[in-house]
Amino acid sequence: MNSRNSEFQNTGATDPAAAQVFLDRAIQHHKAGRLQAAETAYREILQSLPEHGVALHMLGLIEYQAGRYEQAIDLMSRAEARIPGDAGLHTNLGTVLQASGRLDEAVGRYMNAIAINPGFALAYNNLGNALRLQGKHEQAVSAFRQALDIDPNYVDACVNLAIVYQSMNETEKAIQCYEKAIALDPRHGPATHMLAALRGEHTKAAPPEHVAHLFDEYAARFDHHLVDTLGYSMPGLLRSEIDRLGGKDAHFRNVIDLGCGTGLAGIAFRPLATRLTGVDLSPGMIVKSRERNVYDALFTGDIVTTLLERQEHYDLFICADVFPYIGDVGPLFSALHSRANEDALFAFSTESHTGSDYILRPTGRYAHSGDYLCSAAADHGFSVMTMRTENLRKQKDQWIPGDLVILRKTPGDTV
Repeated sequence: MNSRNSEFQNTGATDPAAAQVFLDRAIQHHKAGRLQAAETAYREILQSLPEHGVALHMLGLIEYQAGRYEQAIDLMSRAEARIPGDAGLHTNLGTVLQASGRLDEAVGRYMNAIAINPGFALAYNNLGNALRLQGKHEQAVSAFRQALDIDPNYVDACVNLAIVYQSMNETEKAIQCYEKAIALDPRHGPATHMLAALRGEHTKAAPPEHVAHLFDEYAARFDHHLVDTLGYSMPGLLRSEIDRLGGKDAHFRNVIDLGCGTGLAGIAFRPLATRLTGVDLSPGMIVKSRERNVYDALFTGDIVTTLLERQEHYDLFICADVFPYIGDVGPLFSALHSRANEDALFAFSTESHTGSDYILRPTGRYAHSGDYLCSAAADHGFSVMTMRTENLRKQKDQWIPGDLVILRKTPGDTV
């Protein structure tokens, strides 16, 4: 696991005396999260010293945090020409390249950082993540173990090592790594969630930070992997069902795509919407959605919180492949009802579960029974228009069955 703020190493390079005051002020703003003030200060330095290595590096971080990856890569590459021996810069550039899907280049940058500073645990951790995404699991294990040899209390390296072991079907080793992570940080949400999944425990929802990180990491390769490799086609199936129910003239004044990802559902539903809004926990996914230019508005955040805070009402809610990260659907259904116009539709998909209620699977994803969904819908003022099983996506070349569901707000209902 890496967080967008903690995965970077601030440089310690020597600066020209004339720029030191501005640089110190900029870095203070940056650390405090005052990104606009930090950006202004870095740019003031570069107006006088266009090739100031540290300012280029740190402005590159600002661009990365804003989701402008190509600008970040350009700035950091220019910085490298000025301060080639900065291991932190190589690591940060690798992180941006990785976020852009350029994994081979990212690996090279991490290796450069390690060559400069063999005791750099962060570089080993980031290298392990890149290798894992390339499917090089044994090499990834080695990198994470190197990080832990350097820093035995490195929580994120423990979690990342557990993730690799899961991919290798080494469940007991994964459990041990998650247990160690929780011992080091009892409030680590992703480790707690995945340990519960592997132990078969019952929880209500995946922690937001787990979902955000998962999809941030996935953003650059999401469309190709999900559609071409896993055979995912749910946005199109949901659109076809809405067309069937509403007829060829179906149109919706205000539509919201909850968990919009890279905008696959947005593409499918744009022709039906006068106004289309997207919401996602993952900043990386929002960057990709914005590139598609199909939404009138995009928001980064929890879908329930966003619904309740915005005080806006909708005619159609879309929720494709979001329920696998929510067990207890009650809070979502309640928020939806409070923001639904009369006769509003709610289109979503789930992973199917043949028992009662819902379960948390070892994958860390939830599956829901049809009876549970019908009961929750009725309790929150919705009636079932459609509920049928479809192939959701593939996992290890096997189709995962899912339910395609369309609900309608019950006329006159006041939950």
